[in-house]
Amino acid sequence: MKHSRDLAQDPAWTETFRVLSVATIKFEMLSTAPQSQLLLTLADSSISTKGTKSGIFVMYNCARLATLFEGYKHNMEQGLYPTFPPVSSLDFSLLHDEGEWLLLFNSVLPFPGLLSQTAALDHTAPGLHITARTETVCKLLVQLSMDFSSYYNRVHILGEPRPHLFGQMFARLQLLRAVCEVLHTGLAMLGLPPLSHI
Repeated sequence: MKHSRDLAQDPAWTETFRVLSVATIKFEMLSTAPQSQLLLTLADSSISTKGTKSGIFVMYNCARLATLFEGYKHNMEQGLYPTFPPVSSLDFSLLHDEGEWLLLFNSVLPFPGLLSQTAALDHTAPGLHITARTETVCKLLVQLSMDFSSYYNRVHILGEPRPHLFGQMFARLQLLRAVCEVLHTGLAMLGLPPLSHI
């Protein structure tokens, strides 16, 4: 808000605000089950733009991940970190935090199965009938964002540039690459682009 005059003139921020506005409305609409009535009143505060249940929160966490990976890339280019090793050489037994396994087992691994259940063709009725369960994707993205946010606030991902810490850092970064992929794929299904900064 203190830079609002400058931001209003910046095309990049104008585009960011546009994307966030569209994301807020789309996410609100798509997170409603098809059997429920959707009441979208822009004049009141019924649309969730704050807290952890909104599309903005999901977009914010995409931007946090993008910033994290940019930080790794910058430190690697400065010679502080080595290049990312092949995934087959990573030691995932170095992931000890409960939040890491929560991300993996509650969101990353179930995501492909959720995608297969999100849209289904109904062959019993004449014509083409598709049931789209976008609310399940929204729910998973919000839950993943909450779990990631909690983890990110507790765990220091990019540690000191010491060789004995690189194994755990790379295992964590690979897990977060998977989290990022789920967020980006889920948003793409909803027709929303991920943001790299907010």
